[in-house]
Formats: sequence, structure tokens, C-alpha cells
Amino acid sequence: MSRSKNKALVLGGGGVVGIAWETGLLAGLASKGVNLLDADLIVGTSAGAAVAAQVTTTPLEKLYRDQIEGTGAPEPAIDIDMQSLLGQIAELLASTPDPVEARRKIGALALERDRVPEAERRAIIEARLASHEWPEQLVQLATIQADTGEFKVLDKNSGISIVDAVAASCAIPVVWPPVTIDGKRYYDGGLRSSTNTDVADGYAKVIAVEVMPLPETSDVRDISGNVELHTIRIDETSKEAIGENFLDPDARSAAAKAGYDQGARIADEIKAFWA
Repeated sequence: MSRSKNKALVLGGGGVVGIAWETGLLAGLASKGVNLLDADLIVGTSAGAAVAAQVTTTPLEKLYRDQIEGTGAPEPAIDIDMQSLLGQIAELLASTPDPVEARRKIGALALERDRVPEAERRAIIEARLASHEWPEQLVQLATIQADTGEFKVLDKNSGISIVDAVAASCAIPVVWPPVTIDGKRYYDGGLRSSTNTDVADGYAKVIAVEVMPLPETSDVRDISGNVELHTIRIDETSKEAIGENFLDPDARSAAAKAGYDQGARIADEIKAFWA
């Protein structure tokens, strides 16, 4: 049976704080009668992959409450200099014109060592997801094969667990170990694009939620001429509430509330576009 290709929702990366903010944004929009979860396709990258898996299997109200009350799955604090790491990655991207080769070099960096055991990280993702089955709704998650730099989009037809797919999409190089799937290892799809909006090419209307803008590799296609595209970005009020450390689990409550408030503020604008 062919699927409708009317509307797509694209959820971008942004660490545990991004998960909280996106959850709040969707809840805030829903509070004003704007349901972005009726999309025919949901694309998730990194934090957005976790949100995509959560919102299609668990009531949004519960997910939002867990964020603001701290009752969701525990999240570890990360002791790593993210600015230095992002600078190193940006240098690799800037110095390597071929996008696949650039991502292969980042993959080599990711494969040098696992900062924590892969099984330990998988358990965190597993606890984060109330359901370990792919939803009926079409969800596609972005990741990168570490040894080749190839961009991969995983869904329920890929023959792998949604836990592994989310873990792979969330595997920030050096921070979290690349995920082993069928003997190959995969890392965060956000190293191609923070949103990978072009996965939704061919859908009539696309809303992209961009939490953390990152450099895009040159093989990311501009689809704005092919679809009606609206991008939601963190506004200044949300930025102030969240702070600068997107991996800080203590910032989740503030991020979720900021996302909720922003969603409520922009609801009329988004409703007019999405209707």
C-alpha cells in the first residue's frame, strides 16, 4: 500500500538538552491545537532520533512531564570539552572537500577508542525508549557508517532494532561509542547535517526543527525549491533559558519549559503553515 507524502516532520540534533527542548516545543504546540505528530514521515537525527522514537510510541504529555520533573530515564553528565571536540571536527570537515571522505576521517576519530563500553551506552538508550518496537508511523533515522563515511537512513525495513538505530544516530564521535550493527559501526548522523532535511524530499510540506546548527557537508541537498519548507529554530528566549551546554542533563527541565513556551508562542504561525 502506498503511503501519503503530504507532510514530513524533521527533528534535528542537540544532545539531551535538545531532546528536552524538542519535546517541550511539540507539547507547547499541541497545547494550542497544533499536532505535528500527524506527519506522514518523521525524520530524526541524533537527539531528534530519540524524540522521533519516543513521540510515536509514548503520550507526549508524559514525555514532557518526565522532562520537567526529572522522572524520565537517567542521563549521565559528560566530562568532555565539547567546544574543543567540535572545533576538531569542524577542522576535519573544512580541510577535506570530499564529504564522504571527511565523514570517514571523523569515523576514524570515533573508532580510535570507546570512552564508555558500547553495551553501557546501549542500555541508556534502551531505558530512554518505552517501546523497543518500530512504530507503525514511518520514522527514518540518520546515521553514518564509520569506516566508509557513507550516510545511512534506517527505518523499520532495515531489519534492525529501533534501539540500535537510535543509539547509532545519537553516537556523537568521541563522546559515545559507534554502534555495531551487522558487524559494522555507525555514528551520529548530525555530522552530515544537524537536521538532514533532504531525507524528506518529495513531501509536500516539511517542518524542520533545528536545535543546534552545525556545518553541513556538501552532499546535503537544498530541497527548499521542491517542497514547502518551514524551519523552527531556538529563539533568543529559549537560548537564554537553556544555556550553552547541550549535554548537561541538569538543564533538561529549563529546556523543556522553554520549548513549551516557544511552541505556544508560535502556534498560530505553525498552524497556518501545517493546516
